Amino acid sequence: MRPVGTALFVYGLAVVAVLGLQLAAVTVLAAWRGGSVDLEHDGLTSLFLGVPASSLALIVIAFVAGGRPAGRTLRLRASHITGGTLAVMIVGTLALSQALESLSILFGSGPGPALDWLARTMATASPAGLLLAVLIVGILAPVGEELFFRGYMQTRLRRAWSAGPSVLLTALAFGVIHGELVHGVLAFGIGIYLGILTERTGSVVPSVICHAVNNSASVLLSAWVGSPTGVGLNAAIVVATAAIVAGALRWIARTTPAPAA
Repeated sequence: MRPVGTALFVYGLAVVAVLGLQLAAVTVLAAWRGGSVDLEHDGLTSLFLGVPASSLALIVIAFVAGGRPAGRTLRLRASHITGGTLAVMIVGTLALSQALESLSILFGSGPGPALDWLARTMATASPAGLLLAVLIVGILAPVGEELFFRGYMQTRLRRAWSAGPSVLLTALAFGVIHGELVHGVLAFGIGIYLGILTERTGSVVPSVICHAVNNSASVLLSAWVGSPTGVGLNAAIVVATAAIVAGALRWIARTTPAPAA
């Protein structure tokens, strides 16, 4: 069980680093603003300070804890899937993300305070701010999260456990680090799907790409469209997207090898 204990210990360090850097970002912003921070007006600035710091911390921790060669220890190797299969994986990620959001709306919780705040922040961003948000929230954050969670943590757990428990615990840890209940539940669901992709392909690269496309789409849709409203519309979305996710998983199962031991 030593790999499990190591993975959990490193995860604890990652949580401390991420929370500490986010707190430091808010502290720096408060000092810059003269002692107080209004996250409704300083949302983009806080994102641009906190997200790069925490994402880079996850990347550094993953590489240091994973050791060499990174291609094996972080599964940072090229995947031999076809472009069509990658496209199906991306569509499945987007569909799952929307299904989970619509489900949260149907259950009355909505996307949660964290994602609501992000949507309001994106809706008021300038074109330049929106582009920077795509680069930071849409691309850099997924790279850091996937390298650490699917690349390092899930790979380490696989040394002791089978694929199922490794994917589930990694997804749970991924949800917890988001620090808010609804956002954490949504991240847990996405984390299971991304964990399956990593296991089926033997590489973290497809999950990085899918995660980045999903986050980038979320940033842009938050700015331009917002969340769907109405019980009927969200119920229809859940049915349609659930079918898409099921179809994507069937395709992935047929076109990729069984999970590696």
